[in-house]
Amino acid sequence: MRYIDNKALSIIAAIFTLTACSPQSTSMSGISFPEDAKIAEALQTQLKNDPNSATARELVRTLGGEKGSLKFLIKDVIYRQGAYEVHYDAALVMGQAGTDSLKALYAGMVPEADRTRLTPDTRETYEAWLKNQAETLQKDPARKAAGDALASTVELLNQCYQDAKPGAEIPVMQGLGALLSPARSGLYAEKLPRADITVRCLPM
Repeated sequence: MRYIDNKALSIIAAIFTLTACSPQSTSMSGISFPEDAKIAEALQTQLKNDPNSATARELVRTLGGEKGSLKFLIKDVIYRQGAYEVHYDAALVMGQAGTDSLKALYAGMVPEADRTRLTPDTRETYEAWLKNQAETLQKDPARKAAGDALASTVELLNQCYQDAKPGAEIPVMQGLGALLSPARSGLYAEKLPRADITVRCLPM
């Protein structure tokens, strides 16, 4: 019969302790990590108050409707000497039917001088104008790239939104980053530039 000395027993005990505790732990080496809900709340506050996010807020209203919102999906949190680097994705929670979103968006993409002459006031009317504009641009070698981009954008947006129902979650951005710092009022979020950001289901 083989015997295990005390040192070996200590090592085995330590391994089992780490294996049992690590997956459930919200801290490491005495560092506490904020809950996902608190992180998402800080990101929502940043979106609401940041003057540079005005265009993003308007796009959320256009595509999601008055009851639409952004949902932040936390992927990773990294401790950075008193602050937290957060990696996350964003999804648009629809507050209206996707067809209504497309109508509002396409109408805004048509120059006002042309829009006022278009009838009837439907998504199909504005979409047809945009497709015709894309074809016109594609015939000009100097503007073909712009025409291709417009045609691709309309096709992509239709795929993303035409069948969307209120409450549906549409992935719009992946690979986002933010730096969260402790503040008296809670967590303060600042955007972090990242090279691997992917934009989906948004006009380009």
